Amino acid sequence: MEQVTRGTNAVTYRDPVPEIAPATTVVIPARDEAHAIGDVIAGVREHLPAARVIVVDDASRDGTSVMADRQGAEVVRLPSHAGYAEALRAGYRAALAGDLGVLVQMDGDGQHRPADIPALIGALDGADLVLGSRFLDGAPGYTIPRGRRVGMAACRWMASAVGGLHLSDPTSGFRVLSPDVAARLAEDGFPSGLTETSLLIHLHRAGMEIREVPVHMLPPTGRSMHAGLAGGAHFMRISWTVLGQARRGRTGAPGHAPAPEAAPVGPNLL
Repeated sequence: MEQVTRGTNAVTYRDPVPEIAPATTVVIPARDEAHAIGDVIAGVREHLPAARVIVVDDASRDGTSVMADRQGAEVVRLPSHAGYAEALRAGYRAALAGDLGVLVQMDGDGQHRPADIPALIGALDGADLVLGSRFLDGAPGYTIPRGRRVGMAACRWMASAVGGLHLSDPTSGFRVLSPDVAARLAEDGFPSGLTETSLLIHLHRAGMEIREVPVHMLPPTGRSMHAGLAGGAHFMRISWTVLGQARRGRTGAPGHAPAPEAAPVGPNLL
């Protein structure tokens, strides 16, 4: 049975989604993920056998590209480290070069479970972007450092107070996008080079419908590029950008073009 909660951007599917769009493309940005990328691709193949899988290797210093190629993924190799936003943009462009019906975005470190993709795709019906939330059904199931928990809570507050978006996990990088949203971001880029809260506010103000579904995330592997001081600096960039959005008011003109991109950044806040 399908349960839909209106007004909170939350959609929960209690039954398996029986059909998956045949033109599904999974984009996986990765940097130094040789230890995990093979299992991630194998998991996608298990749950979406017909999906096109694109791994964007952001100038990895290990065998990420080799492992992805061995698993049969299409590999887009960036010649120099461009950052998470530009790696995503390259992946979107590659996806749009083929027959794109639905675009799935997930990380290459094993934190996002391929088993949750069908629910994300099912919730896209009538929406433009669906987030996988680790908090929608309660606790995430793994320990999140206190500093990150505080940052996540602040991002939730900013999304609600400035954007009118009631999201439990606006920093989630586990997403499904419509072709229109993918094309928009591939063409115009990410406002201020950010992929989280400020982007969601921007898209919402442009008339895009954003939803969430509960997912079960696993503890991230490796060291986040936003650990320690880098994480604090990244959070300040998000806050500064959202402050600018607040100064421009709670509503924006639909279809307004994104602001010019700032310098590339690393992965999501989490």
